[in-house]
Amino acid sequence: MSAGGKAPAACGRLGERLEIVGLSAVLLAYWGTVSVLARRCGKPRTDCGESVRPKR
Repeated sequence: MSAGGKAPAACGRLGERLEIVGLSAVLLAYWGTVSVLARRCGKPRTDCGESVRPKR
């Protein structure tokens, strides 16, 4: 038998891998966009990380 019999199975696996990589890329891009927008458009947090010592 030739390798042509295995082509559809290999193509299916490759397609699944590409789908997973594509989905991961989309989710990563979405998460990055939301993160950047939250930093730019969110309320400034003044209570986080402030020193208890008065400024001189």
